[in-house]
Amino acid sequence: MTGHGHDWIPTADPAMVELRDPLSQRAVGIVRPDEAELPGDFLIELETLVFQWEDTTTQASADAYLALRGAQERITILRGLSWLCALWAVVCETRLGKSADNIIRDLDYRGGRRVIHNADQARLWESLTQRVRLGALAALTEDPRAVAAYRVACTEPAGIAADLIRHTLIHLDGFSQDMQRHGLSARGLAAGVVTNTRADAGPRERLCFRPAHSF
Repeated sequence: MTGHGHDWIPTADPAMVELRDPLSQRAVGIVRPDEAELPGDFLIELETLVFQWEDTTTQASADAYLALRGAQERITILRGLSWLCALWAVVCETRLGKSADNIIRDLDYRGGRRVIHNADQARLWESLTQRVRLGALAALTEDPRAVAAYRVACTEPAGIAADLIRHTLIHLDGFSQDMQRHGLSARGLAAGVVTNTRADAGPRERLCFRPAHSF
């Protein structure tokens, strides 16, 4: 049993683990990403970064880490954050019964970090939020069109990646708080996937995330 109220169940595929929610009697299969694309250690590092950034006492350290990253590293960070968001959505699907894609489409943030004083700021907020949702949907579905569209969203206009990382972190902050209100903890989920799976030597043959099912 995890601290999230879920059980990690091994499967015949060593790269895949089944996460079961005893409360809802629903489960979801999660396949570890390709090590060449999103290494396990990197996902755990990003998960730590997310919660460092959420905490005002450690946010400066997280910002310093991000400031040192180059343009290509920022794209990889965005892909990793999108994967985390998709992971959280499928975990919520097991508990709530609402599909992960609809959870992502409804993703929004109304907390204190949302500062909008005029129409231009409102348009920018909505544009960045749509990019956050697109990234999470691309990670969830691995649809080539969504993946390609998100790649453009991360690079156009030039320099958008840094702003998009911050906006994604804001939404993950809100998302993790929403999960807590439903008795779920986002902290440690990525580490749980990595700990309970083994990296494949070759290319991954399955999608990372499956729809929730009853068990």
